[in-house]
Amino acid sequence: MPPALQSLTLPELTLLVFGFFFVCTIVGTAAGFALEKALPQRKIFAVPLFEGQYRFELLGNVVFLAVLTAAFTAALARDVVRFGPPGALRSALTFAALVPGFQVYYWCLHRVMHTRSLVRFHRWHHRSQVTTPLTGQSMSFVEAIGWMGGYIGLPWLFSQVVPIGFWGWAGYMAFNVFGNVVGHANVEPTARPAATRTATLFANTFLFHALHHARWTGHYSFQAALMDRLCGTEWDDWPALYDRVASGHPLDSLKARGDRTTAPEAS
Repeated sequence: MPPALQSLTLPELTLLVFGFFFVCTIVGTAAGFALEKALPQRKIFAVPLFEGQYRFELLGNVVFLAVLTAAFTAALARDVVRFGPPGALRSALTFAALVPGFQVYYWCLHRVMHTRSLVRFHRWHHRSQVTTPLTGQSMSFVEAIGWMGGYIGLPWLFSQVVPIGFWGWAGYMAFNVFGNVVGHANVEPTARPAATRTATLFANTFLFHALHHARWTGHYSFQAALMDRLCGTEWDDWPALYDRVASGHPLDSLKARGDRTTAPEAS
């Protein structure tokens, strides 16, 4: 950890951690709402939000940021993660390892949160069937704890093999939070060349995850479709629905279906 952080008192460290994630959240939220305003012709679902949805999601964000701040402050204060000497290569490799690592972790976490015994902790997030930029971090306390396994547990695990780069970890966290928040906007900004089945192995369309909120099953992945494709949890009609939305025709029902409707594994 950088010496400047090591010299901070616990209250100072807590404030710094909160400030980092608060800024990431605010920037992502502003970008998400800006996309919705800039691309009304690319709206995904032309379905009303539930009454009081923004207030409900704001409360979920408060819960998530509280857990995030407490967990990261404790991890840094107790030197849970081993950091190596600063360097661009170490940070770049850390970032590169966390991208696929978190995707695998999140698919597993998300899938298990849809099982009968744990779904009650995931219902908060799924209250938002039509998503907004506030939806991404709107979740229960228990689910937020689960996310910490990927945010802190995964870097800890990697650092037991080789010390990781602090700035690579911090950079990935900014990337993760921003992408998660923006990715819940109810518009589809993805250009057609980036919306192919091959391209989505690396980055999903916005509609890909929006369908998960509408349908409850399938599309459990984070950022990319790779895990859903490997595990058979990808809806095969999403390209047809993408074409509809990209052509300026939003989906007018949460039950909208494309040309093909092979269902992935149900809960």
